[in-house]
Amino acid sequence: MSILLPGCGGEPSPRELKNRQELEALLSAVALKDAKQVELDAKRIDDRHASGELSDAAYGELREVVKDARAGDWAGAEKRGYALRESKPYFK
Repeated sequence: MSILLPGCGGEPSPRELKNRQELEALLSAVALKDAKQVELDAKRIDDRHASGELSDAAYGELREVVKDARAGDWAGAEKRGYALRESKPYFK
C-alpha cells in the first residue's frame, strides 16, 4: 500500500526521503538542545547541498533552523523546523 500526498505527484524519491531524514535529525537535535549534534547535522546538510542532493531553496530553509539553534534560540529553531516539516513533507 502506498500513500500519495496531495500535490506530490506520487511517492517521494530516494533523494527526497534522505532530505526528509536530515530534517528529522536536525529537529531531534534541536528538541534536545544538543549543539554538538546540530553541528554534525549542519555538516551533513552542507555536504548534501554541495553534492547537488539538496536544492538551494531547501538548503536555505534548513540553514535558518541551524542559524536559530546556533544563536541559542531553541524555541525559534524548533518552531521554524516544524513549520518546514508541515509545509513540505518531502523536498529536493
